[in-house]
Amino acid sequence: MLAEARAARLEFDLIAVREGDKLPFHTESRVTLTPAAFRAATQTVTPQGVIAVARVHEATALEAIRAARDARWPLLVLDRVQDPGNVGAICRTAAAAGAPALAVLPGSADPFGPKAVRASAGNVFRLKVAPARWKDLEELDGYGAAPSGGAPLAEAPIESAGMIVLGSEAHGLSRQDLKLVTVPLTEGVESLNVAAAAALILFEIRRRRLAA
Repeated sequence: MLAEARAARLEFDLIAVREGDKLPFHTESRVTLTPAAFRAATQTVTPQGVIAVARVHEATALEAIRAARDARWPLLVLDRVQDPGNVGAICRTAAAAGAPALAVLPGSADPFGPKAVRASAGNVFRLKVAPARWKDLEELDGYGAAPSGGAPLAEAPIESAGMIVLGSEAHGLSRQDLKLVTVPLTEGVESLNVAAAAALILFEIRRRRLAA
């Protein structure tokens, strides 16, 4: 995560390293903590030996939209995805697939929260991440991912959409006028985890872009 943050040129306010552990690069903002002090400061049960505080650039919705358009990718939109582990996993998958930008609607977990950053393995820093409201996205046509009732993933032209919206597993999409895309599932299986659905959709877009 620190290597990703450094590669993204984040500004570190503080890096705390546990005694006996090594940091892979030099920084003036480093301090060393005793194991007891480090354990008291960390939020995880089995920390890796380093804690960092860094400043991130939070993009505007317009910046995220422009980044997606410039890369000819749909803008990825999170609609009340509340679990930070899922948000981080989606960020990691988006970066791996090549998606450049992410818009986060109210009610979603913070992609820059500690748990989400860990779940993203630092890959959230590769994306333009912007808080947004529906009015910021009103010029974009798009698809919402739905467990049923949408066009099958193999048939929907999602690669040319303005945005792809991933909703809450519990509550679904908060906007009802979106076209829907559905990943066909084996009979009896109700739905996919939102991060798994995101992976299938994002890599299908990547496959089509590479084949074009």
